[in-house]
Amino acid sequence: MKKRFLYIASLCLSMTLFSGCKEYLEQAPLDAPATGQFFNSQTEMNAALNAVYKSAYWNTGNTPYQSIMDGWTDIALLRAVDLGEGNFDVYNAHPKNIWTLAYTTVQRANTMLDGMTVGKSTVPSATYNRLEAEARVLRAYAYFYLTFMFGDVPLITKPLLPAEFYSQTRAPQADVIKFIYSELDATIPVLAWAPADQGRMSKAVALGFKARTALYNKEYQVAADAAKQIIDGAGLGLNPNFGDLFTRTGQTTNAGKEIMYQILYSDADASAINYVPLGSISRAAGGQSGRFPQQRLVDMFEAKDGKRIDESAVYNPATPSKNRDLRLKYTVALPGDTISMNLRTLVYDIYKNTTSFRNASGVWATSTNADFDNAFGPAKSGVGLLHAKYTMTAEDAFTARVGFIMMRYAEILLMYAEAKIELNQIDDSVINALNLVRRRAGQPVVETTIQKDQNKLRQLVRRERVAELAMEGFRWFDIRRWGIAEVVMPQQVMGIAKDPSKVPAIPSFKTSAVHDLNNIPVYTGSESLRLVRENRFWYAKLTLLPVPQAERDINNLLTQNPGW
Repeated sequence: MKKRFLYIASLCLSMTLFSGCKEYLEQAPLDAPATGQFFNSQTEMNAALNAVYKSAYWNTGNTPYQSIMDGWTDIALLRAVDLGEGNFDVYNAHPKNIWTLAYTTVQRANTMLDGMTVGKSTVPSATYNRLEAEARVLRAYAYFYLTFMFGDVPLITKPLLPAEFYSQTRAPQADVIKFIYSELDATIPVLAWAPADQGRMSKAVALGFKARTALYNKEYQVAADAAKQIIDGAGLGLNPNFGDLFTRTGQTTNAGKEIMYQILYSDADASAINYVPLGSISRAAGGQSGRFPQQRLVDMFEAKDGKRIDESAVYNPATPSKNRDLRLKYTVALPGDTISMNLRTLVYDIYKNTTSFRNASGVWATSTNADFDNAFGPAKSGVGLLHAKYTMTAEDAFTARVGFIMMRYAEILLMYAEAKIELNQIDDSVINALNLVRRRAGQPVVETTIQKDQNKLRQLVRRERVAELAMEGFRWFDIRRWGIAEVVMPQQVMGIAKDPSKVPAIPSFKTSAVHDLNNIPVYTGSESLRLVRENRFWYAKLTLLPVPQAERDINNLLTQNPGW
């Protein structure tokens, strides 16, 4: 009886878009799945697919999970102690939430795909195939995160009978990746390059997920081939203004068609609010400033001459925002920068109890500066830095609806370049892909002296991934697949100068060959001059998240990852 109740409750939760759990219980048999009673029309199939899409927006407090993942790495931090510190256990809420959210997407997709077959004859075949393909891509998307965050995971491809909930075992990661490929390969021919509705899966997005899966699995030829299909066939480009990608106005225009897939927040839904801006913006601008960049992120951006800051002739540590890659100002706010957040414009400062604000008439005036003395602000709770990505959107932070980007064309170009570099298939197409991204950032093109040097190009593309994609949810995976987590994670979190008159030295990037290759700054000797946070640690078991203990308590056939 208990198993039957769990099954019914689970199915009701996923089917709330229909007539309600009470009606379902009155009409459906209790001894078998009842999905066949639904999806008899295109309207019902569309409603079911909308529920699958909705489930793929994995939120924690109205904040997309991907937006906080860099805070678990070496380039950002969260105000509260979190996964980045390395001292969590199998009961931690984040692994449990991600596991549950991903399997909710899987379950909804399975329910739809199984149930829609009964209405197949009532829907035009092209429409039916498209709806089916979109659900399959979303299911593959969920399994991508599951397998690269947890390793071996249960591979569930159909609605489960009650007894089956307790008999699931973990499939090898290789089998899960094979399944992801098979799903994407089946759907790519069905999907259009340019869907009629914004936010739907496209051929380019499916190919992008395939390229990302292959890159993370070190199948570089597969990754390169999938990315090349997008480059050659999708008709996409780069937005000429990098900062516009992270504002609502810029996303609406989507110049260059760069944004391929994003979490959308509709004005029609009062509850659809994105708290990424609120959680990151200045206290002086009325925000919560609960997430911060680390100094390491700032120092990984090149100087304007295209050189790393330890090798540049134009970089001055006393004026770190000058003569830099322009992506820096759209990614991180440094003291002295003029920032526009939460409909307020001010000079960001952590060193004084007042700062300059501009009123609606454009007049500047001095007022109290909460970034200086607030206990939860960037000076006392962070390391003196603020996120700029997604915070410069011209919206009230309490009702912001700027979308969160899950895939864009710049990532495709960088995946293509990285895969070809790893294959040592370096040709003009690789240099062109890198140059497109660099030119948009105002950076010099790839130097001719390194264009055939695999190791130097590997160093460059890894630096580009940080400068281009920081705070978009990639770093957690990158440091693991590159095998550098054990190098970059054990550290004391570093920030800007405690006293602007006592400028810390430029960090060293050449502590070892690994540090040099991966552009990792080390602050030995300047720690006492900087704002600092906690010490972080690394253990081999942190390569993967633990299988949530709550899941193992329900199903004792689920094994645990090593070390947990």
